Amino acid sequence: MAFVTATAGVQVLIKSQPDTFWTKIQDSANSFPQAAPSLYTSILISGTGCAKSNSQNIKTSSELITENSLGKLAYTVTAGDILQKYDVNNFQAVIIHPNSEKWVGWTWTYNYLPENKARALQLDAEIAVIAVKTLTELDNYIQNKST
Repeated sequence: MAFVTATAGVQVLIKSQPDTFWTKIQDSANSFPQAAPSLYTSILISGTGCAKSNSQNIKTSSELITENSLGKLAYTVTAGDILQKYDVNNFQAVIIHPNSEKWVGWTWTYNYLPENKARALQLDAEIAVIAVKTLTELDNYIQNKST
């Protein structure tokens, strides 16, 4: 049976200076739990990253960062709830540096079997909520720290 490839993502308009925001994205292991404790209980870096989340359906995720540059932070999910609960594989995500108008993007792609389309749609909805909350709460955290 052939896999279907899904691609989804979100964009968030930030108030922070793009370079300041991006520095926090690149240091997400520290900044995400500080800025969004309702979402992230911890992020451990050891070969591959391991995030522990307070999300309703996604509690753990092991990730391999494949790029951490001035333009993007890319990672592949190697284990955890995303792959197991939603029955997907090859989950990859990219956070894109804010553009000149201060829009930051977070996109993801993965493969699933056609009979698992409902699960894939649930995954997209769950990841979209996490991504928007993470980016928004990080932006608010930076704003509050600078005042």
